[in-house]
Amino acid sequence: MSGKLPKKGLSKEEILRKLKEYSADDADPHGGRLFTIAFEPGVEELRDLAFEVYKMFAYKNMLDFTEFPSAIRMEKDIIDIAKELTHGDEDVVGTFTFGGTESVFLAVKAARDRFLINKGQITIPEIVMPITAHPCYEKAAEYMGLKVKRVRVDEKTLTADPNAINEAITENTAMIVGSTPNWPFGTVDSIKDLAEIAVDKNIWLHVDACVGGFVLPFMKRLGEPIPDFDFRIEGVTSISLDPHKYAYAPVGASVVLFRKKFYKMFSQYANIRWPGYPIVNPAVLSSRSEALLATAWAVLHFLGEEGYLELAKRLMSARDKIVKGLKELGYKIMGSPTVIAAFTSEELNLFRLSDEMAKRGWLFLPQKGISNMNIPPSVHLTINPIHDRVADLMLKDLKEATEVVKKIPPSEAEGLLDMFGTIFSFLVPEEMDLATLKEIFSRLEQAVAVYGERILKTLGLEKGFPKEMALIYELLAALPPQIAELLTNYIVIEMFSRGL
Repeated sequence: MSGKLPKKGLSKEEILRKLKEYSADDADPHGGRLFTIAFEPGVEELRDLAFEVYKMFAYKNMLDFTEFPSAIRMEKDIIDIAKELTHGDEDVVGTFTFGGTESVFLAVKAARDRFLINKGQITIPEIVMPITAHPCYEKAAEYMGLKVKRVRVDEKTLTADPNAINEAITENTAMIVGSTPNWPFGTVDSIKDLAEIAVDKNIWLHVDACVGGFVLPFMKRLGEPIPDFDFRIEGVTSISLDPHKYAYAPVGASVVLFRKKFYKMFSQYANIRWPGYPIVNPAVLSSRSEALLATAWAVLHFLGEEGYLELAKRLMSARDKIVKGLKELGYKIMGSPTVIAAFTSEELNLFRLSDEMAKRGWLFLPQKGISNMNIPPSVHLTINPIHDRVADLMLKDLKEATEVVKKIPPSEAEGLLDMFGTIFSFLVPEEMDLATLKEIFSRLEQAVAVYGERILKTLGLEKGFPKEMALIYELLAALPPQIAELLTNYIVIEMFSRGL
């Protein structure tokens, strides 16, 4: 099918047939074989309800909540639930967003504006955070003109090192960040220690509970040793938590909470200066379908406390089975897993292991590690309640895949990639100034014009993403991050422009 608008509209049957063709290679998010960015409780009635609710509200626009006041009512209910889970008092307010990144954007904007107003002069505000914090903070900083300082973590626990955070703070620090848990390893930062720093230096502390906000409180009730991370701790300024993760709402649902109403003022946008309608945007987006808000509301009320406690039990059972099995297979568990477990190995090529598991229908998330911070390559597993049903089968296949990978000798390509990365590491400076970045962009543009198609063919990408991704992961791990990011951007642009 061409990308042109058809002269005559297609029938419902033609449209559905074509969409099935387009999605033929998609992973099944409900089958329990994804240990990636997918959250599945294994409750079919929940999905049926969400689809019904979605249809009710799909064409209602949250931009004008005076026309659709149901948006205000549902958002308040969701915010109140989030406040209760995070022990917020009557002063805590929040905003429903379409994802954790949007929630973080609002928190970063509020922290930036508060910092600049208090500073009384224009400067470049800074975010100080552990190397394990999510890249969305750097994305927000890039959009809004901040600087990010990433610092080491405790090498044993893989949690934030308060001393490293404290040492990196300057007079321009506008925000520090802690994660509960972080995404790479599922370990929970000590928010109490970070809060002491925040109070002492009057700095905004954002708690990234996007992953754990809707599940860790229930795990704690079940006896899990989860440290406090919420508004009970003086110094916590804002918290983000995602219903579309472990509250199991459809993708596109997050919440950001602020300790004070005036902090939320910094995050909103209002414009009464033009001749049109008054604009007040609580979130980044203006027009937003009410459907995702409504489905999040529906899922939260459908499961209730008892439902979430039961799902937390299943999740913990799955995690314990998987962690035990990984240790029996000789893998090293990284930190103390919560809802995410990560493992590493000094013997195996983990990128190849992920490919072997993909052949068996299991999708893992390989992680490249950071050698200069003594963080080795690893495999990330996002654990869900549905995995309690399939954990034993997955571990059986993992045992077979492990034996296969042990017998695969290192390839010549792997050695070349390591050498390639070493060479580039000498060419790229630690700190990237504008002149250097301009030069790298110029050279990359020339190289892509000459070698772009060859690069895609060498990586097996000229016809779409290959089934085996090990060499691609190894290349990205070998290259300096600045070069790897530019190359990745080029590849993704090519994939989307070709529709592969």
